[in-house]
Formats: sequence, C-alpha cells, structure tokens
Amino acid sequence: MAKKGNRKVPAKKRRAPATSRRTKNRRGGKRTRKAMDPAERKARNRTVLLLGLLAAVNAYVFLWRGEGSLADLSVQKAAVIGSRGGGPLGTYAEPPADACGSGSSLRIFAGLGDLLRAETNLRGDRDLEAALRHLGVAQTSISGAVTAIRPVFDLALLRDSNTPLRIASDRFGGLQALELELGEGHVLQACRGADDSYTVRTLQHPPSTDVAVIDLELGRDADLLKAIADAGEAPELADRIAEALAYDVDLLTDARPHDAIKVVVEKRFLGRAFHRYGPVLGIRFAGEAANVTYLRHRPAGGEAELFTREGEPRRRQLRRTPVGFHRVSPEARGLLEPTLEVITGRTGAMFRRPEGAPVVALADAVVRAAGEAGDAGQVLELELDGDLYVRYAHLARVVGDLRPGDRVRAGELVGLAGHSGKTASDRVRLEMWREEGGEAAMLDPLFIQANGDGRPPRIGAPLEGDDLDRFREDTISLRRLLR
Repeated sequence: MAKKGNRKVPAKKRRAPATSRRTKNRRGGKRTRKAMDPAERKARNRTVLLLGLLAAVNAYVFLWRGEGSLADLSVQKAAVIGSRGGGPLGTYAEPPADACGSGSSLRIFAGLGDLLRAETNLRGDRDLEAALRHLGVAQTSISGAVTAIRPVFDLALLRDSNTPLRIASDRFGGLQALELELGEGHVLQACRGADDSYTVRTLQHPPSTDVAVIDLELGRDADLLKAIADAGEAPELADRIAEALAYDVDLLTDARPHDAIKVVVEKRFLGRAFHRYGPVLGIRFAGEAANVTYLRHRPAGGEAELFTREGEPRRRQLRRTPVGFHRVSPEARGLLEPTLEVITGRTGAMFRRPEGAPVVALADAVVRAAGEAGDAGQVLELELDGDLYVRYAHLARVVGDLRPGDRVRAGELVGLAGHSGKTASDRVRLEMWREEGGEAAMLDPLFIQANGDGRPPRIGAPLEGDDLDRFREDTISLRRLLR
C-alpha cells in the first residue's frame, strides 16, 4: 500500500483480462445479465418446443419415410404397397396365432371379432373357391381350406345351391374361419390352427329362433362394443346395428355419450346353444347425430327391408361413411374425424383409419378402375347412378378380384385402409366428381356426412295405399317394442 503524506492510499487493482472475467463468472462470480421476464421466457420456450417438433416431423416425412421432396431429388419412388403399420391407430385384422382356439364348440367366429367379416351366397356357377376369391381370400388359404373340406363334404353339391357362406379373414387375405349353412340346423365349419392347417367339422342340431329386445346406452367413451358387452350380448351384434344405421349414423365418429339404441333382433339357436344373430327386425337410435326408427317389412312381391315409421325406405343415395364398422380404442377416436384436403387441384376427404380397416362401397356401383395409380397408391374407382364417380385412394389392397365392369353392392367390402402411394399416415382418401362435357367437376365428399336436409336423398319408392296400410298393421307389435 503506498503512502501519500500521513494517509495510506490503496494500490489500484489491475483489470482482469476478458477471459479471466468469463471464467470467474462461470465459477460462481456475480452475473451481470438482466433477469428475463417470465412471460418472455415462456414464449421463448414455446418457440423452441415448436421448432423441435417441426424438425422431428420433417425428419420423419423427408428422411425416415423417404416420401418427401428430398427423396424425390434423386429418383421417383414407386408407390409403397405393403405392411409397415404401427401408426398411432395401429393395425386391424391381424392374424391370430390359432383361430380354432378362439371359438366355442358351436360358434366358430367367437373370439374373432377383430377380423374382417364377410358373407355371400353360392349362386349360379360360383363354387366355394370362386366365392372365397370374391371375398378377398388369398389363393394359398383357399387351397388349404378346400383340400381340408373335400374329404368331409362333396363340394360339387354346393354349386348353384344358394348356400350361405360366412368367413373371417385377416388383412393379408388369410382365411381364419368359415361357415357354410348346408341346411336347417346343419352347418359345416372350418378354422385355421396354429400349424396353418384347417380343422373341419359338421354340426347338426334342431334349429330355433327367438326374438330379443336389447336396450343400449353408450357410456363415457361412446363405445358401442362396450355397451353391447355390458348388456351381455356378443360383439357380432355391433355389425348388425351399424349396418342398420349405415345411412344415418357413423358409429365411429357420430356416436356420443348417452346415445340410446334399442334393437329388436332375431337370435338363432342350434339345439339349446346360441349360434348367431339373424336380421334386425326394428331399431331406434336417439342421439346427437340423428333420431331415427326403422321397422322391417316385406312388401307384396318384394324383399324384406327396413322402413321408417312413415313407410319411407331406409336406404339413401350414399352411405354415411366409406369405412365399415370396426373396433377402435377409445383413446384413438379423436383421430377418426374426416377432414377435407386439396391435392393438385383435386378435392378429397381424408379418413384416418388403422391399416387393414374395412372399406366398403358407398352405393350400388360398377367398377371403373382398380390398381396402382402413382402417388395415390392402390385405388378403386366406382361409377354410381347419376353420372357420379367415387375414387378410393391409398388402399392397402383392393379386396377380391375386382375388374372394370364388375358390380358391387352398397356396403360390400371392396378394400382395406392403408398407406400405399405418398401419404404420411394410414388412411382412405375419398374423392367424388361428376363428369360434365368430358370434364370432371369435383365435389365436396363430406356432404355424405351432412345433417338434416343436407343428407343424400332416400332412394326407392315409399309405401303407399294398401301397401302402407298393410305395413302399419304388420308392424304394430314392433312399434310397441321400440317405444
């Protein structure tokens, strides 16, 4: 310390180099940075999080899936057809390890509710092999099943027999179980075992039919299958209910908690054991999406159909959704709402569904095209009445050997949801248009889900005169049951 007169003067401290100051601050020296405002800090954190999420999405689309423009700089990719699966909605109709181990001694389809269900009749020249091929079963499964059945039953007897055929298959076309109704109370059943061989059995019991009135109320998850299980009924009832309401309610997206469903349905028995559900005789749905009642009636000289209380036909020009009913976890329901999208000037609706979910014909139609179509992947084009055309895109596959000129029925299984072509998720893209002067006038496909007067019109003649009087008289008991 220096002296100046009688006072001691402190020596001046040398200023530390910048590097020393930074080191000191890192080791616990006093910080000089101004404290950040809490609101500013939250905004910054949100921005960083958003940028990180965006980077992850871009990496997924452009690098991992290889479907973005970066991958296209080198070579145009072919449409991706196959099984990648595992998206947020998972997959549907996975092959079980042992289809025979799931069923009961009588109900061959018990325990196979998460498979693709289809049915037809053996009419005309269609034999069992042709019928299975029409339902989308792979040739290897057809050969295996037919080989197993031949020693048990003469398949030549089935030709032009109008025998009902019901099957359960997986998303790859593997036949898991089948049932042929050979006569009253006489059925032939086959199922695939763990070793991929088929076990065949024939059953014959006295048949009987009962009529059940079943009250359902959807719970907090609006899950139809859970409501059916809570009522002590088999899950196959969901297919009957969904089909009866197919023109008015999409039970995967329209259903809400506390929606009420009352159904009158036939229950078929073999001996004393329940075998399967028969037709829906009457149904009432009271919910946010609709309030409808339908009654089954056979007009003079016609087929049995469902009619409104006033005698109008149930069927409309188009079904409410191109996707058949299937099981979806309650946590994933928020992803199912269809959205509108425009790609290269073409308007379409995107229905996100698990890979393998059933895709059905929106109306009676004629196949116009089927196969691969570049970025759209596997597509199916249908021509409907009134110069209306429908296109399904990004399918995992087209079901059955559909070719231009083939006819399909409303509600018939025609494809499976997938991710073929260029798409970042499992889906079905639906396009609609009318052809005017050789030009396609694109339509908003979501008009099929309009409510009130915006719904597609009903098709078919309403009951009138004596037919209406007979309908009212024949359905008195059904009306009382559905109150």
